[in-house]
Amino acid sequence: MKPSVASLYQAVELQQEIPPLLIGERANANGSKKFRELLLADDYESCLAIALEQETKGAQVIDLCTAYAGRDEINDLTTLVRLCAKSLKAPLMIDSTTPECIEACLRIYPGRAIVNSINLEDGGINIRRICRAAKKFGAAVVALTIDEKGMAMSSEDKVRIAKAIHAIAVDECGLRPKDLLFDCLTFTVGSGDDSLRNAALHTLEGIRRIKAELPGCLTVLGLSNISFGLSPQARRILNSVFLHQAVEAGLDAAIVDAAKIVPLARIATEDREVCLDLLFNRRGEGDKDPLMRFIDHFSAKKQEEAGEEQGTTLTAEQQLFRKVMDGDKNDLEDLLVILQQRFKAIDIINQILVPAMRHVGELFGKGEILLPFVLQSAEVMKAAVTLLEPFMDKTEGSTTTKILLATVQGDVHDIGKNLVDIILSNNGYTVYNIGIKVPAETVIEKAKEYRVDLIGLSGLLVKSALVMQDSMPQFREAGLGAPILLGGAALTAKFVAESCVPQYDGPVVYCADAFAGLKAVQAFEAGTLRSTEYDSSAAIKPMKPGIKVTDLDRTNPVPTPPFWGQRYVEDIDPEVLFPLVNMQALFRGRWGYRRGKMGAGEYDRLIQETVRPLYKTLKQKALTEGWLRPKVSYGYYPCYSEGETLVVEADGREHRFSFPRQSEAPFLCIADYFKPAPMGGDVAGFFIVTIGERIGSEIAKLYQENAYHDYLMLHGFSVEVTDALAEYWHGRMRDELGIGGKSPNVYGALTQEYQGSRYGFGYPACPDLDVHRLLFAFLKPDAIGISLTENMQMVPEQTTSAIVAHHPQAKYFAV
Repeated sequence: MKPSVASLYQAVELQQEIPPLLIGERANANGSKKFRELLLADDYESCLAIALEQETKGAQVIDLCTAYAGRDEINDLTTLVRLCAKSLKAPLMIDSTTPECIEACLRIYPGRAIVNSINLEDGGINIRRICRAAKKFGAAVVALTIDEKGMAMSSEDKVRIAKAIHAIAVDECGLRPKDLLFDCLTFTVGSGDDSLRNAALHTLEGIRRIKAELPGCLTVLGLSNISFGLSPQARRILNSVFLHQAVEAGLDAAIVDAAKIVPLARIATEDREVCLDLLFNRRGEGDKDPLMRFIDHFSAKKQEEAGEEQGTTLTAEQQLFRKVMDGDKNDLEDLLVILQQRFKAIDIINQILVPAMRHVGELFGKGEILLPFVLQSAEVMKAAVTLLEPFMDKTEGSTTTKILLATVQGDVHDIGKNLVDIILSNNGYTVYNIGIKVPAETVIEKAKEYRVDLIGLSGLLVKSALVMQDSMPQFREAGLGAPILLGGAALTAKFVAESCVPQYDGPVVYCADAFAGLKAVQAFEAGTLRSTEYDSSAAIKPMKPGIKVTDLDRTNPVPTPPFWGQRYVEDIDPEVLFPLVNMQALFRGRWGYRRGKMGAGEYDRLIQETVRPLYKTLKQKALTEGWLRPKVSYGYYPCYSEGETLVVEADGREHRFSFPRQSEAPFLCIADYFKPAPMGGDVAGFFIVTIGERIGSEIAKLYQENAYHDYLMLHGFSVEVTDALAEYWHGRMRDELGIGGKSPNVYGALTQEYQGSRYGFGYPACPDLDVHRLLFAFLKPDAIGISLTENMQMVPEQTTSAIVAHHPQAKYFAV
């Protein structure tokens, strides 16, 4: 399993498929004047806006640093951690060297953070405390190659210090190698200081050696130090070239302003070479100082570009190709008007746009362009095709390879499938995206109707992988022979090769991501597509049986519930739900109102003048029209744990709930939070809540009327109100168990500022939806209008379920 960090909303792998992981650097009081001034003015909301802006421009993790003389660092950093936790999808890097500050932030952060940083500057006093805190809270740690003598300059010293830190962090404090990200440090090559001319070489060699000599450890680098003192334009190019070299050396993550990184493919060859000469201290012809040559080159280039601003030297065809490459939609319509004077619309697509997009894909495959830039290029491609479509005959473009895409039956997730749609359609292929929860029979019907060349199936849930497996014989019996591409979070190459390939006559291919899907389509066109094979000899060894959590407190008292068994509640006032609606998740996630390139003031006006009034209108209409009809079936039951199983006693029977255990430390399992029978057993709470089917009918009506905007708004609203009902009822159950304490606000609920936890069925800690069958047996929610589909999905859609654990250490975790 690849090491990951996580926010409240998503997990991010530290080792990206196409490295590096981009860590935003601008939310730093020491590195950003703007951020520092906002912090000194106590303008935390604007500090948050800087973090949000980095996220929208490609940062996958956000570094957060508030250390500044005269400021209360703990107050500043914990305040911003709370704000960022509820607003950012990107996980946080807690940037402090003060153990008390780090511990305070880790204690309140609801995800898995990175701590930045540890070192040996004080001889090893703070490192042990920070490492133990990181282990306690499950954080990753950045380790700087610094000791009592100062920052390591040579590659030998960088590796020596890294090994000393490794011995303390791993051997002594119990961190795993993959929890450590070593920062080899780099120094400017722009100062002219002879002692720093080989700084880049020592850093790159340090990265290579650490990856080789400390297996499993990761590497990170504060990138922009390499160009300190140079002009802004030259720094941007040098940083980008150095980043590429560092990645080739084995760099996993870079702390950088992602918006200022230029893909290597967009950097002119002569610019690259002069950067490489400076980085590698190469003098070349005439023995000219590489720094002076670098400065002269970019000074001359600035003058040339100033002259070119008066007019372009590129043809219209070249300009369009470049716009796709650069992800630039400015003046796109005007350029297409010019091109249409000489080309048919279909020829512009096939001869300019498609080749440009395929070139982008090739560069991505080489690691010379990152995914955010690919998606920008795809947006330009889509915008251009949309503008050209009115000028095309309906029969034009109908001879391309055709792909059917669907999310399998029982699965409502479509993000991955839609990304595949974007990539394939913008590479010139014809895509039939037939939606979510699609039965195998419909896939067969549509594949024949559209005469497709390939079929792509997607699914996020574990259950979805089994649906794919069960569908293979159906496809074979129906006479399908088209290659089938399978993708989704729960799939593995092993599962596809061993469970799906043997049951279908055509190729069955595992696709780890959208670009693997693109490669599969290209292989199909080349006649080289083959089914996925799996080398069992390379399999990861399974976790040893019997591994168990050791630091879980078993002395906690078991509360007495107000009743045993099940009850219904149908008189809930919908008004009580709205204080617990997660506005950030609704506005930014469900509705898509993200800041993007807007300034903080402009974005705030959008929220205040457009989004909040929309929410208020929907809320009022939902109340006056009676769309919200909250109902609950819940209960308390005696139980006891047996390993990974929770045995629940209900209606005179024992119902056995099996939960998965984490395969890595701390090896958590939901059953751990309940006492076994020899300790007297325990109590478990369960609930199923719904806001009713009326709002679902309104959503369906809007879709049928092609009111897509209102459809999206109401659907998102309904999902978040349902989650608010779950949180509200969890609070009610905590009160009934005597562990309620002070009622938290919506943020306190999100960060679990209360005792115990609710674990939703179908979510990471308990992903198996088949347990709904057990749950329905004793909660009997059919009496309040809730039913189960054949795939264990609850109907109405605006329904959710959970098990409630009262244990003080029970918090969210993922398996």
